[in-house]
Amino acid sequence: MQPNRHPCDQPRLVFVAAVATNGCIGRHNDLPWHLPEDLQHFKSVTREGTLLLGRKTYESIVQRLGRPLPGRHHLVLSRNTSWQPQPEHAQQVQPVLSIEAAIRVANNRLADTLFVIGGAELYTATQAMADTAELTEVELEPEGDAFLPGWGPKGWENARLPNCKAGDWQVSKASGLRYRFLRYSKPKVNIKLGAAVLVAGLASRFHGQPKALLENQQGSILSQTVKALLSVGIDQVCLVHGGHAGALVPLVDGLKVQHVENPEPSAGQARSQQLGLTQLGEDLDGYLVCLGDQPLLDKEDLRRLICAFRKREAGVDMVYPETPKGEPGNPVIVTPALRDWFVSQKQAMLGKDWRQGNPGKALAFPTTRPGFFVDIDSEDDLKAFNAGQEERKRLTMPLGYVFQRSAAR
Repeated sequence: MQPNRHPCDQPRLVFVAAVATNGCIGRHNDLPWHLPEDLQHFKSVTREGTLLLGRKTYESIVQRLGRPLPGRHHLVLSRNTSWQPQPEHAQQVQPVLSIEAAIRVANNRLADTLFVIGGAELYTATQAMADTAELTEVELEPEGDAFLPGWGPKGWENARLPNCKAGDWQVSKASGLRYRFLRYSKPKVNIKLGAAVLVAGLASRFHGQPKALLENQQGSILSQTVKALLSVGIDQVCLVHGGHAGALVPLVDGLKVQHVENPEPSAGQARSQQLGLTQLGEDLDGYLVCLGDQPLLDKEDLRRLICAFRKREAGVDMVYPETPKGEPGNPVIVTPALRDWFVSQKQAMLGKDWRQGNPGKALAFPTTRPGFFVDIDSEDDLKAFNAGQEERKRLTMPLGYVFQRSAAR
């Protein structure tokens, strides 16, 4: 398991199942066929992995084997809040109450993949979230009481994983059954994104110096932020400043950046958000709202945020980073629909109040990457950040910042 494991900084969901030609995946909590080759394939795919499974599926495994699957960690989803595994299995088995909780647990374990292994209800609930499916198709039409959702004569007709790589049909030496291994995957979709970078603060905490002017040997916070945005393919970047254009705009000379002035920076961040989102074109698929005082934000952070935005379910209008303790970070990405609504409002802000008022439309993806959460709001923040430069040097992260130019207007 690698700490730098996945573009979204959370485990990808992978279905693993054996399915008959008629879609059957089980009967009486057991497989209605004997296929040792599939069992070996399952073992190879999930080796040393983290599994997500329903309680009935888990109990059928223990009943059949007398223990959980060896070498794997089991996250057992159950509506029964009092359910617990047998004490001798407690280190290998952990109950969870929701799919979201399972993803958080897997993320905390630094799992790069969360393998969904059944039953049918769990496959249905996670189908839209899955990146990949590793399926074994068995040429058989048995009677059963559990079926893979969306399976039909042409394959996985209704799944959101249309790309299929099918292996050759093989014949089991043990049972004579014909079978083949299939891999379904979600296609990558190119999307156009814009970013509003907010640097219109009054700079009163730094004696009139905008925080975006802070520089180190790699350049200013502002230039590093803009370069990171452009490096991940952001189509449009808009700088929203509060009148210090003479000092700020030269920091991004030569970069593809437009800028707009907030004539009322004292009115708060909401006005800057609206100005930046209005300035960006209407033909975009998503809009980032970025702060200009996050010294550790880099292109890898942005890739993960964008990946989470790509993977969101229908109805989600905002994606934002969040620590495992529930603390939100920045930037955020919003859909065109939310952007259009927001810029039409006189008093609104894309922040905590909106997320709390629209819990089903805001998606948090769990991450511990400091780039999303470290900002410099005050001189004390700056001193604390610079005090840690020796440790950051060891980790090849940005070193301390100082003001090297004045804030000419």
